[in-house]
Amino acid sequence: MLILEVILDLKSKKGGVTAAFLHADLEEGKEVYVRMPRGFEKKEKVFKLRKTLYGLRQSPRAFWKYMVQKMEACGMPQSKLDPCLFVGDKVICVCFVDDLLFWARDAEDIHKLAVLLREQGVDLEQEDDAAGFLGVRLERDSETNLLEMKQTGLIDRIIEAL
Repeated sequence: MLILEVILDLKSKKGGVTAAFLHADLEEGKEVYVRMPRGFEKKEKVFKLRKTLYGLRQSPRAFWKYMVQKMEACGMPQSKLDPCLFVGDKVICVCFVDDLLFWARDAEDIHKLAVLLREQGVDLEQEDDAAGFLGVRLERDSETNLLEMKQTGLIDRIIEAL
């Protein structure tokens, strides 16, 4: 997709889903109970969850099903070739857990999709230029069509740890 961005001169934006795992419902018939958090007086009480939480084994799968449903409701069907790829009439999106990269010829089409996702209940952070994704910083020179991928943040953290 990054190569197509350069060749086709596509606009790109990134977004993320805030508190992603808290959006998805638990599957029907799957009951999960948790103890009350520290600080509550009634230690014998438990909560029955209706939504997934971070740390549950089923949370990533439940969130993925939630995301596929929301993307398809916005006219972005999941690709049969790559389950992380969603292709609409004007926008293409790659989704990796709660991080999303969008491409379109017109940035306004990406913005319209983001609005639709928010209307569907997806707590999508403000979409920004795709300058970084999954710890990789992307720098594009529009004059030379050069796209550089850098991981200086990761390198700096490794050096600091030494």
